[in-house]
Amino acid sequence: MEERFSRQLILPQVGEEGQRRLNRARVLVLGCGALGSHTAASLLRAGVRRLILVDRDVVELSNLQRVAVYTTADLGRPKAEALGQALKRIDPEAEVEARTAHFGSREAEELVPRVDLVVDGLDNMESRYLVNDACVKHHVPWIYTAVLATYGMTMPILPDKGPCLRCLFPQPPPPGSLPTCATAGILGPVPQALAALQATAAIQILLGSPDLHPGELLHLDLWTRRLERLAVERAADCPTCGRGEFEFLGRSSRTATLCGDAVHVLPRDKTDLDLTVLAERLSQLGEVRLHKGVLLANIEGVSFTVFPDGRAIVKGVRDPDRAQALYDQYIAR
Repeated sequence: MEERFSRQLILPQVGEEGQRRLNRARVLVLGCGALGSHTAASLLRAGVRRLILVDRDVVELSNLQRVAVYTTADLGRPKAEALGQALKRIDPEAEVEARTAHFGSREAEELVPRVDLVVDGLDNMESRYLVNDACVKHHVPWIYTAVLATYGMTMPILPDKGPCLRCLFPQPPPPGSLPTCATAGILGPVPQALAALQATAAIQILLGSPDLHPGELLHLDLWTRRLERLAVERAADCPTCGRGEFEFLGRSSRTATLCGDAVHVLPRDKTDLDLTVLAERLSQLGEVRLHKGVLLANIEGVSFTVFPDGRAIVKGVRDPDRAQALYDQYIAR
């Protein structure tokens, strides 16, 4: 066993067999912002060397306040790509697959069955309900984790052994109804603290530790140093883990509301955009530039980040229908 993991091998909770299990495990990291990047780095350093990273956004200046692996040199780069390269610098022998993509039903059905565990670095509840459906359907454990302001919460979800996300939150909130980091703020160390809890739970799941309790919701307020535990019960009438209904896997909405004043919009059909041609057309309407493989445009007070696969993040608009209409007007015409 490598010297790299020598201090961890000493732990009776891990040992040589446990370390081998970690080295063999494959984990899907959804979202490569602060929460996802810190979780991924912790798992890699612990010996989880097979990681799939999925994120649809690019690194922005506001990310640097709380994301340790990114620097100003990464601004404008796809987060999954930037995180993947950072992880490879930590461990060149790691198998890291980075995908700059929207995590929708198709991606869920493809990726979730390939992994042993899914960890949460997402910034919206819509995607988490989709993850919950896919993981319960394919019997893959995942960890729900969310952060805001000075606090966060996390809960391990082990299909067939405990409650799922819909046992905790039976119905998704209306889009835009929850506070976000853009409206409530975020204390920089909070994602790191919750990522540490999430990574520890992930290691326990991969090792089959008896110390992990499915359905134990931890709520940590880092500012007040208050940690609360809540036992979530499995709901007998839960649509997902009780009745086996996976409605979110069947939805095909083109929009998803993101953290802050932004909406992610999918193209009507799978396509490859010529960003140079699009830039020429949009330059007649506002400020446009191509940067590190994406198109950035500001038109009438609304900003667009457009990717080669036709996806766009529309910022400055809260209404998903309005964002989709603007996309169809300026990008898809």
